[in-house]
Amino acid sequence: MKFRELEYTRPDFDSLLNELNEKLDLIENAKTSDEYLKLLHEVDTMTEDFSEAANIAYIRNTIDTRDEFYEKEVEVFDEIFPKFSQFSNKLQNIRLKSPFRKDFEEKYGKNITKTDELQKDIFNPSIMEDRIKESKLANEYQKLMGTAEIEFYGKKLNLSQLTPYKQSKDRAVRKAAAKASSAWFNERKDQFDRIYDELVKVRHQIAKKLGFDSYLDVAYRSFGRTDWGREDAKNYREQIVKYIVPLANKLYEEQKERIGVEDFLYYDIPLKFLSGNPTPKGTEEELVDYAKKMYKELSPETEEFFNAMIEHEMMHLTSQDGKAPGGYMTQLDKTKLPFIFANFNGTAHDVDVLTHEAGHAFQGYLTRDVYPSDVRGACMEIMETHSMSMEYFTHPWMEGFFKEDTEKYYYNHVVSSLEFLPYGASIDEYQEWVYDNPEATPEERNNKFREIEKKYSPHIDYADDEYMDSGRRWQVQMHVYSSPFYYLDYTIAQMNAFQFFVLDMENHEDAWNKYLELCKLGGKLGTKEIISKVGLKNPFEKETFKYVVPRLEEYLESLDHDKIK
Repeated sequence: MKFRELEYTRPDFDSLLNELNEKLDLIENAKTSDEYLKLLHEVDTMTEDFSEAANIAYIRNTIDTRDEFYEKEVEVFDEIFPKFSQFSNKLQNIRLKSPFRKDFEEKYGKNITKTDELQKDIFNPSIMEDRIKESKLANEYQKLMGTAEIEFYGKKLNLSQLTPYKQSKDRAVRKAAAKASSAWFNERKDQFDRIYDELVKVRHQIAKKLGFDSYLDVAYRSFGRTDWGREDAKNYREQIVKYIVPLANKLYEEQKERIGVEDFLYYDIPLKFLSGNPTPKGTEEELVDYAKKMYKELSPETEEFFNAMIEHEMMHLTSQDGKAPGGYMTQLDKTKLPFIFANFNGTAHDVDVLTHEAGHAFQGYLTRDVYPSDVRGACMEIMETHSMSMEYFTHPWMEGFFKEDTEKYYYNHVVSSLEFLPYGASIDEYQEWVYDNPEATPEERNNKFREIEKKYSPHIDYADDEYMDSGRRWQVQMHVYSSPFYYLDYTIAQMNAFQFFVLDMENHEDAWNKYLELCKLGGKLGTKEIISKVGLKNPFEKETFKYVVPRLEEYLESLDHDKIK
């Protein structure tokens, strides 16, 4: 079936929970290993209808945030999720205490029970109402962003549709677009501040009820970070300051000269080339058709995957009124297919979607039949490695998308990825401070972000844009509201993807086999374990930065700079 043909029916939550809890009793009292393992498999299957319905509702709500039916359905799921969290918590504790735990670990590995150990203390019935409130606040933020309408040059644009104007070759247009965006946010700054303030306070309350000093401890456990923690993150951010920030500053200086401005201001940053940023050449349909050709030539596995995505219409790519901003991939467990959501806007981002989100979806497709479902995915820094690495494995096909802009795309892709690392680290350091200081006022938070931002991005001059200079840039970042402490994962994944890029240039077959192994392993191992197993270097260590950075600089130098203007 095609996605639009999938029937949505709200599950009978009470009946399903009763059945699941009855199964838990049977699992807890299982007499033999075979009985225990069989019952666990049955429970895994029983949750597929629930997860599929939840994802269908979420997808259709984000496609049109004005659709009242699916908005209500998402709200209903948000209210019921904590009850299913209670069920998951019970299951985790049963697995940990079971006399058949060793049999389970021998068959499916130890990472599931390691994660159980990590997460068994982050649920308590006392936090259920807090989690419901948290979900409602995060949805309030998403709806506020999704319903943006900005008057610009006689048009009404959403935030995604404004992006091409921010990259205009005309400096006056870039400035006007940046100002229009800031003005929209500034008019709603009290709402953004209030939503976040309430989120921080409710999350801190959750942490205290669970016996933790900071919500950071809850978030790290919820992400299943079995083999790295706060000190690893701190050390990693220090490497970014030492090795990446100086390089980024050098690249920004080169950009300043390249685009010919004396006062390099924040609205100049999006324009990488005086001749204009690289843009894909073709309609959405033409881009998807070429992506089909690309994935056919890349490997038999990617050909099968992308053909299935097209056949079943498992992508919604067009930016339209009422559509939530951003992009994502999610999995339909019962249908056994992933779904890609994006907002095409005529920039290079459109092609990045067909590689980045497709990287997520490809891994989901490869593991769609894996049991237990707990190991279909992995920690988010590994999941993001799947997507970011696919961006680089598809480099040889970029000429089909960008034509005469190909060399500019190559340069911009690597440079933008390098420049992203300090921003991602600044978001993470900011969030640490916020949840360590939950009583801080919105003004104190914004001041702190501006302070942190100056350390990681000293090149930014906001000129007379009071909204941005007040330290509110973080408010455009959905993850800060909806997925605290997730954002650093993108940067860790970027370092892994850079490694795959370097390996791919040296030996494509070897690099691709390592990537396939990474995808198929899912979450069977912890982050450091899985990275080591596939032959990558530890992204938290300075040696990895010392290995990657010079090779990327060599690559940038090797490009035809006559075409990069």
